[in-house]
Amino acid sequence: MTFCGCDSFLEETPKGSINDTYAQTEKGAEAELLSLYQINTELLEQWFMVGELGNDLMAYGGNVRDYWKGLITYTDTYMIDNSSNEGLWKWLYVALSTINTSINSINVADFHSESKRSELLSEAYALRAFYLHQIVEIYGPAAYYAEMPITSPEEIEGTQPGIAAFYKRILADLEIADQSLKAPSEVRSSSFGRMDQGIAKAIRMRVLMSLAAYDEALIGEVGMQNKQYCYEEAVRVATELKNNYGYKLESDFSRIFSPDNTENSEIIWSIQYGNTTFDAQNNFIHRYWVSQVNRSVRSYSKTINGLQAHSVFYGREYRAVMPTYYFIHVFNKYDKRRDATFISGYCRTDDWNELPDFSDTLLIRALDVLPQEVKSAYENRGIICDDVADIYDIETGAVLNNSNVRSCANNVTKWLDSSRSTAKQEYAYKDAILIRLGEVYVTLAEAYTRLGRKDEAAQVITELRQRALIPGHEEALTVNPEDIDISFILDEGARELGGELFRWQMLKRALDKDAFCQWIKGKNPDTNPENGVNGIGIKPYHINRPVPLSTINSYKVLNIEFKQNEGYAQ
Repeated sequence: MTFCGCDSFLEETPKGSINDTYAQTEKGAEAELLSLYQINTELLEQWFMVGELGNDLMAYGGNVRDYWKGLITYTDTYMIDNSSNEGLWKWLYVALSTINTSINSINVADFHSESKRSELLSEAYALRAFYLHQIVEIYGPAAYYAEMPITSPEEIEGTQPGIAAFYKRILADLEIADQSLKAPSEVRSSSFGRMDQGIAKAIRMRVLMSLAAYDEALIGEVGMQNKQYCYEEAVRVATELKNNYGYKLESDFSRIFSPDNTENSEIIWSIQYGNTTFDAQNNFIHRYWVSQVNRSVRSYSKTINGLQAHSVFYGREYRAVMPTYYFIHVFNKYDKRRDATFISGYCRTDDWNELPDFSDTLLIRALDVLPQEVKSAYENRGIICDDVADIYDIETGAVLNNSNVRSCANNVTKWLDSSRSTAKQEYAYKDAILIRLGEVYVTLAEAYTRLGRKDEAAQVITELRQRALIPGHEEALTVNPEDIDISFILDEGARELGGELFRWQMLKRALDKDAFCQWIKGKNPDTNPENGVNGIGIKPYHINRPVPLSTINSYKVLNIEFKQNEGYAQ
């Protein structure tokens, strides 16, 4: 089977179709390497569900599956024995095994030039650094480690060498990557989404920030000087990304995520999806934030005439997750990013496969608390009006205890794909953003903050916010150095990057395990149901995900002890 991607470089034979003889040719070795980009399409849903569920921005929706809800409520039995966690572990290690095999193939294959071999090796080592970083940051000390491909069952070992070993290898791989990767300008026009110098720099930026979160002894073991040096290097790398590689912030925040703008200059790296019906090669994330847009939370039993449960424009209703009150409330109402992140008005959509009639609003889900007279004025005009106080306890941030509330939340826009052919179509074609320039700005400000350089942090955030300003209300988004601390940076990260990938990892690097627990518990009450009794609710040890039970049992069959992360049932 051939993978039909958005770019010609993805139209390659998957790993399963490459035999050892073919892999030892130049074309075969490159095809084996390129199969990694197809594996990324398999990883996306698990990254989203396991990597993000249980953060401060995502409550569970009205139609959530138990094993996803268990990740949000930190129910250990579900977290350990969970098909999504199994899927994430599986595909991360499929990627690692494939890249190890690919490095071996590139080293032994016949090439017409050594420069081509060097280019592919740099690409392979950059990809391996990315996967190793994901593995160690998600699974922590219990992560499995391998550098060589396993060719027989006898070679299987339960190697869990600890965090420092991962970071040594990651940094060494990134050094090799720097040697021969092409500049973005040489890659993006023909092979958008393929590894280049800019992507590798962005991976290094993330690696430096997460490494700096560990204690000085571990940082020294890795071979780095200290935390301050890590942050200084992160500043250097982020500044290079900001200034030297041709990336530019989109002037219209919403355009970053538009399905007709998936190769824009703000995107540093994305997963490419093709217009194909093969399930494994489509993006399903567009569904998960979509609520029922044809019902009011205050009259749920009645559907709203003129609105559809599903539509091409407003999304395929799924109700798996919903925004926390913190996610909505963290925005100033004069921040353009708020209305670009949440849908608050729904217009007549008589045909669910066509665009709405934007002149005829039928439902408002206000992002603020509205006076009753305002609601009544709307309803006198035939517009049903709910607000955040109909969904959340605005004092505690908890979702109200009403069975219908979780089905009537504000849709988050960033994954929606209006290029789908029909309203109920489960799969979408929009590329998935892995890293973009907005993240670089937030990370640069974070590193400056850690170094005590608050003036420079405020300047970076001020620059980032230029596109979010509403004329006449510019002062609402003014940033002063005295505003800057880690809480502010996390808030700004929610405003800029909320609903995308890797929020959970940002919290992990910014906060120690106790503060991590308290932050999430305070911002997302779903993570602390019943105040954490009966084996549920976030605890400090949850800063690392558990090794899947199926993995531990598989090692037991081989008489190999494989340790679970601390805190989880062994």
